[in-house]
Amino acid sequence: MEFKKMREYTHEEFVNLVLSLNEEELLNLSKNYGGYPVLFRMALDDRISHIPFIQTGAAIIIENDNKEILLQERTDRNKWGLPGGCQDLGEDLRETAVREAYEETGLKFEPSDLILIDTLSGNSRKNSYPNGDIVYNNTSLYLAKVSNVNVNDLKGDSETKRLKFFNPNEVPENLMDADLIKSYISYLNGK
Repeated sequence: MEFKKMREYTHEEFVNLVLSLNEEELLNLSKNYGGYPVLFRMALDDRISHIPFIQTGAAIIIENDNKEILLQERTDRNKWGLPGGCQDLGEDLRETAVREAYEETGLKFEPSDLILIDTLSGNSRKNSYPNGDIVYNNTSLYLAKVSNVNVNDLKGDSETKRLKFFNPNEVPENLMDADLIKSYISYLNGK
């Protein structure tokens, strides 16, 4: 089934589309539009879209040989953050981290390559989107190490403005994942 771009649907058309699909078709649609939680949020009536929503997802610290971490400058907010995103239905969170790392950086990992650092939730993971949606993310944070990676060879998706390695103690001020990086630094310090 062919789908239009998300912004080409009116809200009513989108809701009618969602109502017409079976589970498999909904999963396919969600892959085209940023994952199931995004699909769900887009189907909400505009009058209640301000209701906070819980999202589950994963983020990944990609550490190079110099102990620098890879950050992504995002196109939707002009802020820096870690590669990561929403969990798809039926997806293991390690698979989420691997998929998001590939989509946003072009780097390929295996789920077995990842080390779980922490799971973060609560007020530090509250996020507001440009369209007004408010979400509280439950985020599993993973670590993957890379060698001999030239940042100029990396290619991200439409969410990625640019990629750059930073010393974890010298990250940009316009950062959206400060709590995740703080957790990573605590992990390094054995706390």
